[in-house]
Amino acid sequence: MGKRSTGLVATGLALGAALSLLGAAGTAGAAQAGTSGHATTVQAHSNLRAAPNTGSRIWGTTTKVTEAGVECYARGQRVTAGGYTTDVWYRGTVIDYDIGHIYSNVWMWGGNVNVGADPAPGIPLC
Repeated sequence: MGKRSTGLVATGLALGAALSLLGAAGTAGAAQAGTSGHATTVQAHSNLRAAPNTGSRIWGTTTKVTEAGVECYARGQRVTAGGYTTDVWYRGTVIDYDIGHIYSNVWMWGGNVNVGADPAPGIPLC
């Protein structure tokens, strides 16, 4: 195998092992396995951003309700969507099993994060 192939195989094996461990942890534990945050989910079609505003770079978009670990929140751009308005944004890790990708240190608008209130009790300010 060439150097590039070996690197891709190693990356694939590491990702496979991580996803296997996360899958074995169960739904609630899976979101926390990669973070020290609050286990939750993020709504389908949610943009995962580089900063707490809609003008920042999009690192990914969820295709369905997806597991997440929220580490902290910040007050950012005030957004209204689906009849809900908030300026709370959560930073954390999102696990997309469909494509086998983990998005770390991304920002999610509070209206898309299933935590019950903005800001959610027990989640610290960033």
